[in-house]
Amino acid sequence: MKNNETKERWIQHYSSSHKILLVGEGDFSFSACLAKAFGSAANMVATCLHTEGHYRWLRERDSILIRMHQDLIAAYFKTAKEMLLEEGEIHVTVRDDYPYNRWEVEKLAECAGLQLKDKVEFRKENYPGYQNKRGGNINCNQRFPLKACYTYKFTLKVSALENSDGSEVYESASTEITSIITTVEDLQI
Repeated sequence: MKNNETKERWIQHYSSSHKILLVGEGDFSFSACLAKAFGSAANMVATCLHTEGHYRWLRERDSILIRMHQDLIAAYFKTAKEMLLEEGEIHVTVRDDYPYNRWEVEKLAECAGLQLKDKVEFRKENYPGYQNKRGGNINCNQRFPLKACYTYKFTLKVSALENSDGSEVYESASTEITSIITTVEDLQI
């Protein structure tokens, strides 16, 4: 290797050689952490959209809001799946306690044609500089507890990788996304 730019660098399960799309990035501190660890953000695209917060009369435990989060995540999985290479992964980091576990992230992924590859504890201290903050209007820019927080790693279901004639669907895919990451707790409806 000629210099540091060509050396593959890792931070937890993310590599500088991965092509990463970060969705719902809030204040971009997670993507900044990855870029600093990699020495570059050349293989990353980070997005954030917080046009509105919660409806003021809804609370995290309300069935209506839970359903809205489920609809958002289901649509996200459906769209993200279409961008993924065969060996790619979709990572979703979310709390696994009440009421967030009622979102049923694993079930939504399965319905979208994804399968759970791994579930690992998310530890903020493993990502120097990352600041978890609420998005939207309610308590905007305030931190929230990251207890019982996990990164779910999903891959395409094996059955989703083949056409009816047995040929591979993604052999000519032009999109080269190997990891799509979102921090669901940053998403506000």
